Amino acid sequence: MEKKWQRGVPLDQPCILQLDCWVVHHSIVFCTWLNANYDWICYLFVPAGTTGVAQPCDTGIQCPLKLAIKELQYSNIVLEIVTQLVDGTTPDDTRLDVTKLALHDRSVQ
Repeated sequence: MEKKWQRGVPLDQPCILQLDCWVVHHSIVFCTWLNANYDWICYLFVPAGTTGVAQPCDTGIQCPLKLAIKELQYSNIVLEIVTQLVDGTTPDDTRLDVTKLALHDRSVQ
């Protein structure tokens, strides 16, 4: 509401929000929350299978980025396990370090 006020837009001016068919967006909890807190937002659901048309950044930018992140995560996990095996750890005793510090360090490599 503050942004509307800053821009001189009427506070009751409606806004259209396009949502994909992600299960959370369809949930009663989310829709109830949105209606209760943002009654000026009219939300519309993008038909399943048309996200690339209605939300081109989702397929053009976010999809390749998410794929690259997943590939790096996979490589990091494989390297950690192989290193343990080379150092003599038995397969049953290999463990991934999932402490907060280790996960942070992996995210900035």
